[in-house]
Amino acid sequence: MSEKPKVSACIVLYKNFEQAREALASIFENTKGCELEMFVVDNASGDGGLEKLAAEFPQIRAIQLEDNRGFGHGHNAVLPLIDSEFHAVINPDIILSSDVLSEIAGYLQENPDIGQVTPKILSPDGEVQVLGKRNPSFLALMGRNIFKKALKPVCDHYAMLDEDLSKPIDIQFATGCFSMIRSDIFKRLGGYDERFFLYFEDMDITRRVNQTSRAVYYPYSSVVHAWDRAYSHKPKYFAIVVASMFKYFAKWGFQLK
Repeated sequence: MSEKPKVSACIVLYKNFEQAREALASIFENTKGCELEMFVVDNASGDGGLEKLAAEFPQIRAIQLEDNRGFGHGHNAVLPLIDSEFHAVINPDIILSSDVLSEIAGYLQENPDIGQVTPKILSPDGEVQVLGKRNPSFLALMGRNIFKKALKPVCDHYAMLDEDLSKPIDIQFATGCFSMIRSDIFKRLGGYDERFFLYFEDMDITRRVNQTSRAVYYPYSSVVHAWDRAYSHKPKYFAIVVASMFKYFAKWGFQLK
């Protein structure tokens, strides 16, 4: 029997203690088939949430940041600390109901040409969340956020609904809410591009993974994502989306559709 894969995982916390508490409980309850090191990074929440999580889950490695410099910066804080084969990026609003971390780590062990994997993402009601899997175009992003009916064909293409998603398939964009990456690749890339405060950093890193490896959607494993989509109803977050979109197209080139 082969040794258990060594997996590190990180949740970045920002004023969402209760969500992170549920996420951690589900992770520790279900993760049996790998050797797990769990990090929780607090982006200067100022609400004592990290201390409460550390008291309830003494097995976590808690990291308190002095200021909030964004999603990518928070996750990059663990780069010098991880000593694992595979590293999982997990949102606080993710719930596990099976040993997904071990399943995906095992899949990566069996497929050394794959650098990053994301599983099927479900809503709390069990419906599959329709998420982008191809590189984003301007029209696809507009369709996702504004002109949903008029641009539905473009959005469906962006989500790869024109492909068979019942089996593993190469993708151009692995969602940042839950993905696993080879730790050596994550380190070699320098983690996330911190110019993206929030949003698009996951699209960016997937493109960089795909330059030397493969990113794959793996539907045989799934997690539940309590998707808030704050940008759709909070002007502050919508402004961040727009700013990140311009940074992304400035870096990778504009794509209309």
